[in-house]
Amino acid sequence: MILHFIGFILYNIAIPLYGMLVKFASFFNPKAKLFIQGRKGIFNTISDKLINEKAERIWFHCASLGEFDQALPVIELIKKNNPEYKILVTFFSPSGYESRKNHKSVDYIFYLPLDSYSNAKQFIQIVRPVKAFFVKYEFWYYFLNELNRNNIPFYLLSCNFNSDHQFFKWYASFFRGILKRFEIIFAQNETTQKLLNANGIQNVIVSKDTRFDKVYRHIHDLPLLPIIALFKQNKLLITAGSSYEKEATLLHDFLLKSEQNIKLILAPHEIDKAHIDFLLDLYKDKKTLLYSDANELNIQHSDVLIINNIGLLSSIYRYSDIAFIGGGFGKKGLHNMLEAAAYGMPIIFGPKNIDRFPEAQMFIDNQVAFVINDMASCSIVLNKLINDSNKRIHISSIARGIISENVGASQIVYDRIFCNQ
Repeated sequence: MILHFIGFILYNIAIPLYGMLVKFASFFNPKAKLFIQGRKGIFNTISDKLINEKAERIWFHCASLGEFDQALPVIELIKKNNPEYKILVTFFSPSGYESRKNHKSVDYIFYLPLDSYSNAKQFIQIVRPVKAFFVKYEFWYYFLNELNRNNIPFYLLSCNFNSDHQFFKWYASFFRGILKRFEIIFAQNETTQKLLNANGIQNVIVSKDTRFDKVYRHIHDLPLLPIIALFKQNKLLITAGSSYEKEATLLHDFLLKSEQNIKLILAPHEIDKAHIDFLLDLYKDKKTLLYSDANELNIQHSDVLIINNIGLLSSIYRYSDIAFIGGGFGKKGLHNMLEAAAYGMPIIFGPKNIDRFPEAQMFIDNQVAFVINDMASCSIVLNKLINDSNKRIHISSIARGIISENVGASQIVYDRIFCNQ
């Protein structure tokens, strides 16, 4: 009980402190600036948008872009089978909001106000959802408490835990108490289900990961990019998806020593001026071109293409032969690799936090993905993949099979909530 109370106090200190730190950072950080500006007058914005809306609303909250991709297959099933509902989505991160704020499957998209008693109460009073969904790791105490107080059922989608997660430390009874409030927790795997059950959380169903559904349904609907085909021509193309400085540096050093005739696309996770300038300087010894400057003539004479806008990576994978997924050398973890796998590509990434991403381990176990630790291992793996086209064809078949075998999570979620009433 004492630990629970301490957790509650710390939570109420941490949230406003985080808000103050982001506000300070907004003076020099563009992403933090969007975080603050997007929440200015947020309740008036929401009220104005919903003032004439009479339909019942279902609320989905996503931290960022990855979580939205997990929510999307469920959203689409609801829109298809229950068009009487309006879908309202909130984002915590500017990167998610800015890239999906005009998505065709969603009726309303807003930033989520910071979690507090007054913010949660005002938000629920305005939105009045009939159901609410939180995706993966989003647990906001006051919002959940207000939903509970108003008898609005809420669900957790595609969660994935391991025993090292902070929720299962000896001091985290407050956070475990939050999990017990969900009507149903839909887990990605049995490991998560057993861990939650062992900690007294019984409202858990294994549904797998809804992102497989999203990729499987949409991969062939993505727009063609003829200019990328012109860039590739008939050469082998490596794409660094959601890359950071480490991935970009390793690839630069590999190309510097390689005698292979290779094209490279860098689609960095951050496209602010500082990072783009870093990439341009790093690759100044190559025929490097920004996507924003590309045309049908100059792109054919370039060897390195830097994508300095958002929303293209999924379509770019269609033209690629090998994917280097970013995040494997940092603290936050790997970025989405399912689209690369759906296009049948060998995947490489760094060694950190793999246990947090079941799909990464699945691809490793099936020899679709390869872990690299340094320049030496990067060169070994890339040279093997580049020089052995039969190996790449074999990997392609396995990767596509894994994607197709893991669809169905969104239907499990939908059937349990909307067909068992």
